[in-house]
Amino acid sequence: MISQLTIQNIGLIDKLTIDFRRHLNILTGETGAGKSILIDAIRFVLGERVNTSLVRNPKLPCTVEAIFEIQEKSLCEYDAFLEYFNEENQLIINRCYLPDGRSRIKINGFTATLTQLKKLGDNLVDFHGPHDHQLLFSAQSHIKMLDRLSNIETLKESYLKDYYKYSELLKKQIELKEMAASREKELDTLKYQINELGSVPLEEAKYEELLSEQIKLNNCERIYENLNAVIDMLENDKTGINETICGAFNPMKNLTNIDESTKNFMEQLNTLQETAYELLNNLTDYRNSLCFDTETAQHINSRCDIYYTIKRKYGPSLEDALKFYEEAKEKYELMSNLEHNTASLNKEITSLQEKLEKTADKISKQRKKTASALQKTIEKELKDLGIKRVEFECRVKKTALRQDGCDSVEFYISPNAGESLKPLADIVSSGEAARVMLALKKALIEVDLIPVLIFDEIDAQIGGRLGTITGRKLKELSHGRQVILITHLPQIASFADAHYKVVKNVKDNRTITTIEYLENEIRVKELAKMMSDEKESPIAINHAREMLAKAGNYNQASDTQNKVKK
Repeated sequence: MISQLTIQNIGLIDKLTIDFRRHLNILTGETGAGKSILIDAIRFVLGERVNTSLVRNPKLPCTVEAIFEIQEKSLCEYDAFLEYFNEENQLIINRCYLPDGRSRIKINGFTATLTQLKKLGDNLVDFHGPHDHQLLFSAQSHIKMLDRLSNIETLKESYLKDYYKYSELLKKQIELKEMAASREKELDTLKYQINELGSVPLEEAKYEELLSEQIKLNNCERIYENLNAVIDMLENDKTGINETICGAFNPMKNLTNIDESTKNFMEQLNTLQETAYELLNNLTDYRNSLCFDTETAQHINSRCDIYYTIKRKYGPSLEDALKFYEEAKEKYELMSNLEHNTASLNKEITSLQEKLEKTADKISKQRKKTASALQKTIEKELKDLGIKRVEFECRVKKTALRQDGCDSVEFYISPNAGESLKPLADIVSSGEAARVMLALKKALIEVDLIPVLIFDEIDAQIGGRLGTITGRKLKELSHGRQVILITHLPQIASFADAHYKVVKNVKDNRTITTIEYLENEIRVKELAKMMSDEKESPIAINHAREMLAKAGNYNQASDTQNKVKK
């Protein structure tokens, strides 16, 4: 439930905080007082686009904060949002629209994206206003509503698993048919590609090794030149390092004879001579091992050219080329045995299709059974809500196999006697749409996961007696959910567990919207005013008391504390 809503700098609202209660919360007030702004604020804090015309002072931030108390996580699909819950299962959502056009979103203090906010909002609040009936009119939503009542989740999961496999097999079947049409040409192309890719090892290590050899080939003269220069410096009879080291032995020997503490220098000189000889031998061996004949050079360059071509055509990396190679071999094998593979695939498709049809048939039977019960429930609810000659039908028609079975589901209605049944979207007025949605919500209450319902214009085109019935239905609906709604009918308002009046005042020469929590005699007077526009009319006062008593709300606790912080 929404436990608290704080709004700042929106419409006629400077700043106000409203504490909502469980069950049925009703907003009343004169036209233009700002009732719809409260609903717009909830829409905004849950991710809807900013209507910049509603920003009171464009130089200041526009902020809405909503606190949700989540009593049962099972009521909603919260798995993706568990990171935001605190120990009290409380969600504090804060959205701020800045003067520069940027929006800042926080969920329990964590920065969130607009996408995350919208997804969370869709799971928290179900809006039903003049422009929110698209879901009701969508045939795709009708099948979802019916399925939630049909207890077919296990069947649908099994069906969907097989259907995905079936879809993949059908794609493969189409591929095989396309292959058959251009088989010979395709086989030749595949064979060429396989031979080309198989001509060298498709390994980065092998390729790097070959590149190293090519670098040597391309720099052979410089390699020889530098090798010879180093070797000459080491072994030259006059200027070579080895000759120089040998010349140092006699002076070093004399030094050690004079000063025994320098013997370790002689050892170092011996080591230096050995290292120089070892280096000379290694360099000489390396020079002798080099082979720069033309045939070897051509072979290495040719192999490198093959790699360059493969990477250009099938790359950019050898890993990509290897993947292409494996797929080409698999496809070649498939096409080479096309007849056998086609027959085997068709057999598998037929077997899986039969299984899907059996499961889909079970799903369809359960849907039709539930549809029949739903029709009766909706008709009863709509007749109670004043559409006396209504006919409602949940049509389940057989279709080809598809993701949700083999049925199309659509709601049809005839609100008036003598009219043929037509799709909901073709016939329902805004007032009727609100009542149909209310009837559906009543029917779906046990399986509906969204914990907060918000209605606007639920009372369009209905009068006093129907207002009482509608109020009672809303009261029943609020036993399992929090319901927030705007109404102009005192009959509906009398059923509220919490009644708020939206008031327009003038302060410091500026019009502002405030909100008052009504109870006891103040609430009686407000209902009386809604009925007669006369505050002190004894008849209206008595009627208001009777109305509250019938709604079960007259003997409410006399808590006079104002529940609204301004």
